[in-house]
Amino acid sequence: MIQTNGLSKSFASVEVLRSIDLKVAAQEIVVLLGPSGSGKSTLLRCLNGLEQLTGGSVEVNGIQVDSAMPASKKKARFNEIRRNTGMVFQQFNLYPHKTVLGNVIESLLVVKKMQRKEAELIGMQMLERVGLAGKRDEYPSRLSGGQQQRVAIARALAMKPSVMLFDEPTSALDPELVGEVLEVMKQLAKEGMTMVVVTHEMKFARQVANRVVFMDGGLIVEEQEPDIFFNNPRSDRARKFLNQLNKH
Repeated sequence: MIQTNGLSKSFASVEVLRSIDLKVAAQEIVVLLGPSGSGKSTLLRCLNGLEQLTGGSVEVNGIQVDSAMPASKKKARFNEIRRNTGMVFQQFNLYPHKTVLGNVIESLLVVKKMQRKEAELIGMQMLERVGLAGKRDEYPSRLSGGQQQRVAIARALAMKPSVMLFDEPTSALDPELVGEVLEVMKQLAKEGMTMVVVTHEMKFARQVANRVVFMDGGLIVEEQEPDIFFNNPRSDRARKFLNQLNKH
């Protein structure tokens, strides 16, 4: 489903990812953990071409992009990957001048060239999934942060992706609003959605992940099932990371 081979990424002289080999199977939920600056978000953004590869390759749903390919070919292939890959960011990135439903169906109208009636039908189904059908005509400014993030998830789901990428989707939310977003993500996991999640929500990682990938300094330091990782991590770096978390 997802595979990287020797994936590297540099910004000028700073090497942010160093020869990353990662596999994610269909319907697997992989959580990326690690300290700030470890390369988690950059890895996620390389999977759908939001960051250009410096070295190595990425493959999603059988579509491969190699860093050595001509730029035009890479662009075309990443566009193909994005059609089947939803992404949810820290910030909600909703259009303030469009209603909730308008935000959800925008990609269906613009990218898939769908008729409005058909798009609205799909949009309402997605809003039902995230528990916001009653907010269809509201504007983002009238929603809580948790509701806005659920609209962002509905917007991503409207494109019927086979893979969902989440980049710290709860980090911009007040603590009491985190749960409603995590509940939607848990439901997606139950439905068999393939997910790669960057998060600091350890409880979510314990409960939902099939595998935890711990990163530091642009490297994958350790990959384990959640029970093993949280109870008996093999690397000193992971132990230190978890000990720091337990102090807070």
